[in-house]
Amino acid sequence: MKLIKKNKVRILSLCLLITLLFTGCSIGDRQVYFASKSGMGNVFKIGDFACSEDEAKVYLANYKNLYGKLYGTDLWNEKYDTNQMGESIKDAVISHLTKVYALNVYAQENDITLTEAEEDGVASAAKKYYDSLNKIERHYTGASQKEIKEMYHKYALAEKVYVQLMNNVDENVSEDEARVMDAYVLYVKEEKLAKKLNTKIKNGATFERLASTYNEGESTRVTFGRNTYDSAIEDVVFQLDNDEVSDMIQTKDGYYFFECINKYNEKLSEENKANIVEQRQKQAMDDVISQVEKEYYSDFNQKKWDKVEVSDSADVTTNSFFSTLDSFISY
Repeated sequence: MKLIKKNKVRILSLCLLITLLFTGCSIGDRQVYFASKSGMGNVFKIGDFACSEDEAKVYLANYKNLYGKLYGTDLWNEKYDTNQMGESIKDAVISHLTKVYALNVYAQENDITLTEAEEDGVASAAKKYYDSLNKIERHYTGASQKEIKEMYHKYALAEKVYVQLMNNVDENVSEDEARVMDAYVLYVKEEKLAKKLNTKIKNGATFERLASTYNEGESTRVTFGRNTYDSAIEDVVFQLDNDEVSDMIQTKDGYYFFECINKYNEKLSEENKANIVEQRQKQAMDDVISQVEKEYYSDFNQKKWDKVEVSDSADVTTNSFFSTLDSFISY
């Protein structure tokens, strides 16, 4: 039974590691975990921006309470691996914060600022959130209302940059680019056998039967879109009509034959359009992060971060840091 419970923690841990509160935003695999020159009170620094321990603790407290339950089960008790849970939350917080800071560097470089109305929203959100904290929460985070306001300023600016970047992504996807097709596939490694099969196909042998008998690949029926196979295969296969069989296709790995079942799987092709837009959005973010990484030095105070703990107090229940700002500013 304990194994099942720990597996739940691992599932949630994986979710935390890929979660961002402004949906779709992602960063490369790079982390800023190298140096320790960020300053005595700072966890990390990117360019001129330094993240304080107080800010990290505000995020930690909210992450714990936002994601501390799985399917209604409280994961913060002695029945579960709370050490692993705590480390996962710390990883997720650092991943999130480094993205916020990278976007702030980008905003600085591109003269993107908050409007007066947005600044007023930040101030109002900071007061409301700070007033919602009890004494234990204020003691744990160590954050003043002024610091909360500064955190909100960075977060709001990061969201503003992100929305602008996403609005610039081309969401028009052609049917051909998004096309997903269904086909039977027959793959063999040896040229001699491939030529034998090619003759059988040309003589009218049933393709599906040949594939079930001779195929050396993992599956005889496949559903795929662009960039699944090598260009040598795609150049041929995406020209096929329904029920048409390709000629023998030679690749560096062996020999392929395809029979087209459905050259345009409408349902999956429509779904793939959304996937392509998401990939473009991810690439837009990756381009920004890569530019920031290239131009600015980043460091991380590992010793400081190792000493920071997720609060185990039952009185630390705050979970409204992000929603409070959203109630005053929306993009």
